[in-house]
Amino acid sequence: MNRIATREANPGIADAELLAWLLDNSIPIPGTGRRIGLDAVIGFVPGLGDVLSGGIGLLVVLRGVQRGLPTIVVARMLANVGLDFVVGSIPVIGDAFDLWYKSNSRNVALLRRYSERPGASTAAQWAFFAGLLAAIGLVALGFVWLIWSLIGALVG
Repeated sequence: MNRIATREANPGIADAELLAWLLDNSIPIPGTGRRIGLDAVIGFVPGLGDVLSGGIGLLVVLRGVQRGLPTIVVARMLANVGLDFVVGSIPVIGDAFDLWYKSNSRNVALLRRYSERPGASTAAQWAFFAGLLAAIGLVALGFVWLIWSLIGALVG
């Protein structure tokens, strides 16, 4: 399906696509073939920039809610925005992360996929959250082990 037909078949996705393009890919970096967007530029303003770009990114998620996307897909979209916000808040590392992890473009791809094929499998989204929970569990176990080891070293 071409872009014009997609826009006619899925009204409301075009504005999310435009917003994602502005935030993630609207500014070419001369001589590199890479593009950044306003998200990366706004992110240079400490604190406020990441809050502002994260808030604007939530508009794409809102479009997914309005389109009736499955809850797990909306949760994945929120996780994308959250990851971009949290890592993007780290000075220097976050700015580099914004060049690679384009959460808004990822969210528009999810929006487009589940709007065009409402019955599409959500197995990948469930797998993402299973992996995320496993990673959080491993980190928690690591902290418990570390604390236990420190207490053992202090007591013993």
